[in-house]
Amino acid sequence: MLDGALECPFCVLISDGRSPVWEHLFRADSGADEVILRSRSFLVVLDTAPLAEGHMLIITESHVSSLAALSKSERDELDSVKRDAESLLRKAYGPISYFEHGAERFARHAGACIDHAHLHLVPGDFDILPYVARDYPEVESFASYEGVLESFAGRPYLMFGREPDQVFGVHAPACATQYLRRVVSHATGSRTLWSWRDCVRWADALSIRDQLINARNKLAG
Repeated sequence: MLDGALECPFCVLISDGRSPVWEHLFRADSGADEVILRSRSFLVVLDTAPLAEGHMLIITESHVSSLAALSKSERDELDSVKRDAESLLRKAYGPISYFEHGAERFARHAGACIDHAHLHLVPGDFDILPYVARDYPEVESFASYEGVLESFAGRPYLMFGREPDQVFGVHAPACATQYLRRVVSHATGSRTLWSWRDCVRWADALSIRDQLINARNKLAG
């Protein structure tokens, strides 16, 4: 599952209702639904390699490389879905941080490990700007995450933000894989757990299933 050639796991999720990793973790439980929210153009699911309990992903239905590739109407829909997902997370977990590795043309630039556009929502108020600015001194502040998408459309980028409206972006033509996952994992105190593949391999030892079940119960409550 982890080392072979696979089609896009998010496209599998969209077509089959379950991603390969979720099927691996919950194959005996057909009632463990992966999708939390769904709109015309987006799915919201729990990250199966959570940097913190409740870590969510907003995934595009279409196989595009980054959120900056979306149309204006799709970005408006994304904003609505993001607010709904954040409301659920905030009620269950408190403050939220978010980030995206904005790939370009499915080239896995900007640290994207899966180049199907997705936005990470992580419970917690993490100030990762000092870490990113050390590696990318040209990082810029924006009034909104939509401003980042407009500014870097057609280019690989990193985007990250905290509530209420602290949003940053930077052109990132060269970037370590899962760069922002590494930085956020450092901020959460789980600095060795940035790799989603390692989290899947060590799922039992890390109690990943329990984390996902707890998160679903909290979000439903």
